[in-house]
Amino acid sequence: MAPRRLILVAGLGATAAACASPEPPDFSFGGAGFQPGNARLNLEYAWRNLGDMSRYRGKPAEAAAALAQFEASVAGLRDPANGLAFPERVAPLLVAAIRQSRAAIGVPIEALPQNVAAALGAAVEPLVRNDQAAIRRALSNPIFTLGPDATLARLTDLPRLSDVESVAPYLTRQAGSIYRGPAVLR
Repeated sequence: MAPRRLILVAGLGATAAACASPEPPDFSFGGAGFQPGNARLNLEYAWRNLGDMSRYRGKPAEAAAALAQFEASVAGLRDPANGLAFPERVAPLLVAAIRQSRAAIGVPIEALPQNVAAALGAAVEPLVRNDQAAIRRALSNPIFTLGPDATLARLTDLPRLSDVESVAPYLTRQAGSIYRGPAVLR
């Protein structure tokens, strides 16, 4: 490889690594955290849990939890009672992230985010327990237009969700996060 290309590839790799969250995912706040009423909690953990979606490949419970948290964050931002505002200049990125995440698992764009969060949240526990009958029931929710088998396959092999990863630091910033590390999008 030519030295010029090597430098470019190394620079791109360093940039991608700098955008990922510095901490491992943490869903310890549990199913209650996926509620839109817990908007600040969902937003606070957004970068940590959504900053590198590739780590959920082969882990459908974690993928469902991350996407439930994302949808609950969106619902929380939409609720004026939470007193949160999303920067207008990055709103197109948020819309792209919503479209991308929903297309990945076959959820219609017109579905309300709180309904998507609830449906995904309901699937987390059965996925953790590997209870096939309960997984099938949870993923038979009409919000999952691909059906339970295809939705499970998508959650298991989540495609690259670069728009979700890119918007995650902005979501965390809206929670008033005290973290001001180096991985800030410019």
